[in-house]
Amino acid sequence: MIRSIKVLIVEDDSASLSYLEIILGKEGLNYKTATNGEEGLALFKEYKPHIVLTDINMANMNGIELLAAIKKSQPQTIVIMLTAYNSEDYVIEAMRFGANNYLKKPIFRDNIIGLLRKYKNIILSRNTHTKIQSFVKKHSFTMEIGNEMELLPYIINHLIESVDLIFKEDECMGIRLGLDEIIINAIEHGNLNISYIEKTQAIKNNALEKLHENRRNSPEHKDKKVTISFELNENFCEWTIKDQGKGFNPSLIPNPILTESTESLHGRGIFITQFQFDEMEYSENGTKVRLRKNISK
Repeated sequence: MIRSIKVLIVEDDSASLSYLEIILGKEGLNYKTATNGEEGLALFKEYKPHIVLTDINMANMNGIELLAAIKKSQPQTIVIMLTAYNSEDYVIEAMRFGANNYLKKPIFRDNIIGLLRKYKNIILSRNTHTKIQSFVKKHSFTMEIGNEMELLPYIINHLIESVDLIFKEDECMGIRLGLDEIIINAIEHGNLNISYIEKTQAIKNNALEKLHENRRNSPEHKDKKVTISFELNENFCEWTIKDQGKGFNPSLIPNPILTESTESLHGRGIFITQFQFDEMEYSENGTKVRLRKNISK
């Protein structure tokens, strides 16, 4: 059960708000609610939530304006936009203002809980001890990992340790979320050869962990690794993630805003990640992705 994070819901539609309260309440979550952007911002400053769920279309202060105010005040806060619009423009605008994810209405319980569990692991794995990475001018390393999903928060924590004094808090959170999406993609769709349809069905049946376990233990997949290379210099930080899967054609990646159903939560990781980095490039066969974040002078 998720009990250690605080959530703020900002929603002006009473039926939608009640629905979200029921979902979060049944999960034992700590949450507070607001019915418009201005009320939500005031409550945000008082309550200091880890995660905000906010509608986009609201009177007085809309969701985009609230998002901008939250990111200016507490950039490390995770903000999930709730939208009834099936428009690329609204989602892209929200992502550019720092939104971490989005959910299309009607919203499904498993989608919300899935995101909260994912972000909870990232929030709780943040490392707070004092570091001296800001003095480092050049640094590089390579690590090879297996396909154990439960270790990902700690692996990503290690990857972030080298840069968390170089970038601002919101940028570090964006890097965390982006690396999480790409490494999960490398494990699931690369090494374990789990298709979009297989993952969708497993999620519906609450059997994704079992699917992961079965593939990890199969002779075809058990020895496959993900290689992560990191390079830091005075101009940029760069991560390269390479899997040992069959690959795919990156040019055929669909736009999730235009193609995904309201029930679908996965399938958007690549789209979201591109907003967190200055450069994102797949190899021709799709087994390797390069992520670069430039260092401001």
